[in-house]
Amino acid sequence: MKTIKSAEIVAVGTELLLGQTVNTNASFLAMQLAEIGIFSYYQTVVGDNPERMRAQIELAAQRSDCVLITGGLGPTKDDISMAIAAEVAGKKLEPHEPSRRALESYFKSRGRTNVTDNNWKQTLMPEGGIVLPNNRGTAPGVILPCEVKGHKTVFILLPGPPSELQPMFRESVRPYLEARTDQKLRNQYIRMFGIGESAAESAIQDLIDSQTNPTIASYVAGGDVMFRVTQQISTEAEPDLNGPVIAKIKERLSDYIFEIGNRSMAEVVVDLLRDTGRTVSFAESCTGGLLAASITDIAGSSSVFKGGIVAYDNAVKMQLLNVSAKILEKEGAVSAACAKAMATGCRDVLNTDYAVSVTGIAGPDGGTEQKPVGLVYLAIADEQGTEVLELHLFGDRARIREGAVRQAQNLLRLRLLA
Repeated sequence: MKTIKSAEIVAVGTELLLGQTVNTNASFLAMQLAEIGIFSYYQTVVGDNPERMRAQIELAAQRSDCVLITGGLGPTKDDISMAIAAEVAGKKLEPHEPSRRALESYFKSRGRTNVTDNNWKQTLMPEGGIVLPNNRGTAPGVILPCEVKGHKTVFILLPGPPSELQPMFRESVRPYLEARTDQKLRNQYIRMFGIGESAAESAIQDLIDSQTNPTIASYVAGGDVMFRVTQQISTEAEPDLNGPVIAKIKERLSDYIFEIGNRSMAEVVVDLLRDTGRTVSFAESCTGGLLAASITDIAGSSSVFKGGIVAYDNAVKMQLLNVSAKILEKEGAVSAACAKAMATGCRDVLNTDYAVSVTGIAGPDGGTEQKPVGLVYLAIADEQGTEVLELHLFGDRARIREGAVRQAQNLLRLRLLA
């Protein structure tokens, strides 16, 4: 059995080259490969052109132990990944009876009795391949060990839609790869908020300079600054070397660390509310319900989140949140006084332990010299009183709104920990 140490990702699709679709598959696969100790040295995007696709797959096959090919497994004329990969591998395409039956069942389950001719193309598999059933779509995947110009490699073809690719990888491909690598990694993640990547790295520069095993890598993902602490191991029985390193990092950056693990800020907040038996509500203006959506995206949030009020118009602020006309006339809707009134009003109306409010100017219009675009006020109210936070955020409208949501989540987290 060949040991797999390196992998290459080839994403197929002209829509990726044109920027019409974001290649989230490459990010997912690279992270999965890193977790199991397989290094991904190359990632390539190639369009639906047979010559260029053939050249790229041949190149990848000669320099990587494993080539993951995503997309191009559909029924249309430009879906040619399976045919090109089989050609490069020197394998014939053959009808695969289990895939034919699965395709018929898929169509019948959706009230369609006749499988179209082009759909049958998806059931042609290369000889010698391990077919990967697709329980969420019509395109099976395949694992194809082969030899290309004297170099042994493995082609792994996966459907393009992430909703199909990710479960297929987890259920079928990852176990296959784990059984064929002697490199094992023990990864732990430290997630931080409120500090930049350069400042966070500077705080532990001596640890980075002296690293051997485990290693420390910093990066930014989804607005979080993260450290990945990675220990190379031969067996799971080896002692934990990550723990002492993480403890040293916590000593220096505890004010910014909100998670050691894989939970998002929203997940941490929901867990804290659940663990303390508390409830929360939101009053939102410039974020328009994004804060509430970030919490309700988390399974089980119904036990801690009672509801939210999107008070975009001043009349709604007065009618539903009891913000006084005097505050709006004197201070304005974007003010500390208005944010405070929104939070206290929301807590009273929805009868929650905590209430968080957001009001600001997300732009691109509406800013003044006194109140520029990016000015945001947050407030949090509980039985101890109300705290207001003034923010000056930068970026376009979407970035300012997203930043306000993240800051509001963190404000609630810190209040829960106080």
